[in-house]
Amino acid sequence: MKIITIFNYPDVKRYNDMCIIWATQIRKYCPKITVQVLSENTVPTVVQDFLLKNNIQIINKHRKDNIFSFNSDISKKAQHNIFFKMYNLCNEVEPYIFIDADAFLLSDIEDLLIASRDKPFIAVNHEKIPKHCAHLPYNFLNTGMMVVSDPSFLNFNKKIEILKRDRTFRYPGTDQSLVNSYVKELGYDYEHPLVGFGWNHCAGYTKFIEGDIAVSAGLGSEYRINLNHYWHEFKPWNVNCPIFKKHLRK
Repeated sequence: MKIITIFNYPDVKRYNDMCIIWATQIRKYCPKITVQVLSENTVPTVVQDFLLKNNIQIINKHRKDNIFSFNSDISKKAQHNIFFKMYNLCNEVEPYIFIDADAFLLSDIEDLLIASRDKPFIAVNHEKIPKHCAHLPYNFLNTGMMVVSDPSFLNFNKKIEILKRDRTFRYPGTDQSLVNSYVKELGYDYEHPLVGFGWNHCAGYTKFIEGDIAVSAGLGSEYRINLNHYWHEFKPWNVNCPIFKKHLRK
């Protein structure tokens, strides 16, 4: 099992810092595991130097040609998430855990490794976040963390068939919507009892107690957070993340 992320953020200090912290947290809890950063462009020098120093591989990848015209509001994001992110993840041949570059690991990954023996693909339902998806009457997975013990399960061509057929996204997100459509049409249960909300938690609802020990706050139930995901407006510089602030003070 290896860990994969994708870093295609602009060469801006706060994004570079975020990627460096991502790598720091991964190496803190996974000192020996193979870690790969996929990128379409040249990784900024400061990030590149840190990754290589910590024995993290940087792998340049190409995107699949885009044959669709998306709504202009989501075009750029859709093209990247489907034809770079999803295309390259679907073409992996070794088992892996995908963790978004804006998600900080706060614990070891033993539960993920144990769970990976039971199913070819595991993900976590998106939390019911106010002003985002709390109003939706259905569950859907969040692709910010995926345990893929059988890479052949994620079939890119079948997802493209869904896109050709629907010409729209039925669930929130772009690549995320396609994965949801795919597993639901298969009737596949992607959940696992060892891999709950704490493994893909919205950072806007996090209470840090001490060091990397954190729990959910404000979502109706309290649970330990293993992976704090700083998606959308909940980036670490917007939510006063203590890990991010500590990094800046160094």
